[in-house]
Amino acid sequence: MTKLLFTLTFILLLSSCYNINKREVVKPEILLSKSQLVEILTEVQITEAGFIINNNRYKANELKPKYYDRILHQYGITLQQLKDNIDYYHDYPEDMEEIYELVLANLSIIQSEVLAEKEEIEKEIVIDSVSGLIDSLSQERDDSIIKKLAK
Repeated sequence: MTKLLFTLTFILLLSSCYNINKREVVKPEILLSKSQLVEILTEVQITEAGFIINNNRYKANELKPKYYDRILHQYGITLQQLKDNIDYYHDYPEDMEEIYELVLANLSIIQSEVLAEKEEIEKEIVIDSVSGLIDSLSQERDDSIIKKLAK
């Protein structure tokens, strides 16, 4: 009987401690949709990449707040509201994983578009260079013919 009472007491204590570690999910005042959060996080990642490519840490630290303010203003939210939304979605790992996958997909699409544009610009540069070379050679040939005729 004492063993049974001890076991029941132990089980009750364990089950009561379980809820203490569980954090209550607080829904933000302004709950962003997944698609809105994807758009915002995509913008943030592009901004961060720009600062990394620039490789000027001091200038980046000076400019980051301005860029982030512009992003937040564009979506009509504050930094705290963004943080609250990220915290909220972190409590739903499947949703957050989906959000991050969509951000990565967006970044991949943007990267493909930028690379395609870069290739197009490089082709135009080559075409312009070749055209300029042909024009130059043509002019030299014409000048050479004129000189021969003038003699």
